[in-house]
Amino acid sequence: MNLKMRYLFAAALLASASPALFAQAPSPEAAKTPAAPPKSPVPAYFSPEKNLGRHYLYADGGFHADWYVGYNNCWIIKLPPVPTGGYAKAFLGAKLGRAKTMSWPASWDTTPIPGKIYMALNQAPAFNSDHTYFLIDAADLPREPLPNDSLEGVDSARWVWAEIPLSRVSADKDNYLALWSSSRYFTSASSSPILAASMSGGDAEDVWLNRSIKGNSPSGEGVLETPVSGIKPAMAIKLVPLNEYKVFVKGFAAELTPDEINVSFAAGGYDIRAAWLEVSYDKFDWQRVTRYFYKAPYFWTFGRDAISKDMFYLRAAAADNMENTGYSMAITVPAVPAAPAAPAAPDFGMED
Repeated sequence: MNLKMRYLFAAALLASASPALFAQAPSPEAAKTPAAPPKSPVPAYFSPEKNLGRHYLYADGGFHADWYVGYNNCWIIKLPPVPTGGYAKAFLGAKLGRAKTMSWPASWDTTPIPGKIYMALNQAPAFNSDHTYFLIDAADLPREPLPNDSLEGVDSARWVWAEIPLSRVSADKDNYLALWSSSRYFTSASSSPILAASMSGGDAEDVWLNRSIKGNSPSGEGVLETPVSGIKPAMAIKLVPLNEYKVFVKGFAAELTPDEINVSFAAGGYDIRAAWLEVSYDKFDWQRVTRYFYKAPYFWTFGRDAISKDMFYLRAAAADNMENTGYSMAITVPAVPAAPAAPAAPDFGMED
């Protein structure tokens, strides 16, 4: 085969080859382009205890060891740098339970003791309002059981989460998290929610308790007041990747009687973590009007006067563990009919 024929034969081979053969060797410019974040099916958790399933101490019942979230009781942990690449959202969270009622341990007043719980994140053990995020109200937490009576809302401790800017989580420096309450009611375990914890070995100093606060985030000197060893609080950062999961709320129905509104619905999706009901008067501004439902089946009963006697809209909502939220179609609840006017007293036309 002469030289000319060899060139023609090589050209024919190149022309017949699959284009995919050449796509396997990207140009140097293409190699520098970062790949799109993976659409991972699960979130990532970062906590002093890697196994979040070990947090069974204190918040589910039994001995509480004074591990309460308080006005005068702030829990602080230190996490190493957190790799945030490939994630879309960030959340601070804690596993809490055993919220108290007004007359606990008696049953004459089962109204939940109100109190807002906050978390903070910073790259140093000092926290101010810029680092602080509202986590949950104690009324939305599972209740502490009554020793001699039944109580609605009793359940095991639950992880609750507050979204924060992803940029607040550092991939280069340590991350300090704080957990406390602004409620003056929460000064002892007998009135406060309880923080879950786990037994954990190791000599790393990464947990502290500050009992010098008064309802505000700890700052200034001596924030890391009392080191805690051998036990890790259930506090964590959750990172959520881009995902295409959806939450569906179906079968939403409300049965109206003169005295009550009986609601039921179902929620489906990937790893549903909570559901609730919302009310609106204009279909734009919606407000949650129930505590969180952590387990199916989902039922709720309102007293007819509990929300409003005027017309309003009612819908159900649910969220999954990837923090996607789905909603039902809204139901119109008509106004309560006005009571008929009392008949006028008869006029007998009596004369003087």
